[in-house]
Amino acid sequence: MESKIISQNSNPFLEREEFMLKIVNRASPTKYEVIAELGKNAELTVIRKIHTNFGKQSFIVDLVVYNSLEAKSKYMAIPKKVRIKMEKDRLEREAEEKKKKEAEEKAATEAAAAAKEEKVKENIEEATE
Repeated sequence: MESKIISQNSNPFLEREEFMLKIVNRASPTKYEVIAELGKNAELTVIRKIHTNFGKQSFIVDLVVYNSLEAKSKYMAIPKKVRIKMEKDRLEREAEEKKKKEAEEKAATEAAAAAKEEKVKENIEEATE
């Protein structure tokens, strides 16, 4: 796989670098291959689009590399479908934690009630002796 940087622009306002790569390969490159070819941090790299032309073995890749994870989370738009899934997962986790906490509280109150009942039985036995 051969790659060539067509353009590289620094965007200080969005805290990122924007790249256009031309990759020559027999098959369409995967995102992981493109990131490895560029040699940047995979966590900070976002591939916008891999442009393909039918019958050609060259591909144009549009990608950005953010300066930090904070900048990436701040400026990168999350699709609505993904946001809904993230919210659903968060609510499920909270519901599980709430159930677990309620179960622990219930077990604690039952244990306290059982201990109190046992103590009452012991007091009754001592009183009858």
